[in-house]
Amino acid sequence: MTEERDTEQAGAPIDETGATETEVMAAVERAIDPADAKVESAPADAVQAESEPVVDAAIDPAATGEIVAEQPGAEPVVISDLDMPSAAAPVAEPVVPAAAPAPEQIQIATDHPMAGFYVQTPLPPEVRGNRGAGVLIALVATAGFALVYAGVISGLIAFEFPPSTFLSEGLLPILTSWAFIFPVAAFFVGLSALVLIVGRAGWWAYVLGGFLVAVLVWAAAVVGLVLAPEAFGRPSGFSTDPMVVLNLIGLSLPALGAALVARETTIWFGAWIGARGRKMTAKNREALAEYEQRVAEAQAV
Repeated sequence: MTEERDTEQAGAPIDETGATETEVMAAVERAIDPADAKVESAPADAVQAESEPVVDAAIDPAATGEIVAEQPGAEPVVISDLDMPSAAAPVAEPVVPAAAPAPEQIQIATDHPMAGFYVQTPLPPEVRGNRGAGVLIALVATAGFALVYAGVISGLIAFEFPPSTFLSEGLLPILTSWAFIFPVAAFFVGLSALVLIVGRAGWWAYVLGGFLVAVLVWAAAVVGLVLAPEAFGRPSGFSTDPMVVLNLIGLSLPALGAALVARETTIWFGAWIGARGRKMTAKNREALAEYEQRVAEAQAV
């Protein structure tokens, strides 16, 4: 009957008949043999396993830190740590800029032949002079000499002119003549030359140099009186013999007065110039000592 059932067409009605004796015996044999029963029950177990839900302990929400939100009438919603904003967005760590590498220092032994080239030697101090300021002081001294010499001339001609014509006919013609201009110019030239020669020397240099300035001013006064003899009421046609000039003009009061005033003015204003010269010398000495100390420290490094 089995063969007849196998040959039936698909969709044909199945006859509901009872189990045959052969089928009953086969079922008994399968019940006796457990291996065959296990093989036949395996497909049924597989179907049952697929229908049952599988719960994995490894993904337990409580163990993984997931949040389960239950709502009435809805399926539970599982929110994992990956869905949290703090877990999704990585925390940016502050960027610390790398420190700049320290410049390499070259260490050179002091006994190295080229060590002197690598040592920064301090610059020598600037030596401060006294010549510029001395020339300016000499210009002031020239003005003082002119005033004092004009006073001497005023005393010499005071008895020759009445007070009404003393300035117009007596003093002003002399002050505008070569007899006065030459001594004043010679004093400035002589004192300036002395300042340029002695420089920062002390007062003693101007005490001794005052004689030279006086001689120069005396000679200039003599030349001025020769060129302008009418300044002191002398005739213009007198002899130009050197001995006559020396006796009549060189030993005259205007010429000797110019030399004396020149020497005294040089001494007094020379004290001012010499004091400043000593001060500059002391400052230069201190600067030089400090420079030598710095050089010694640089060589000792």
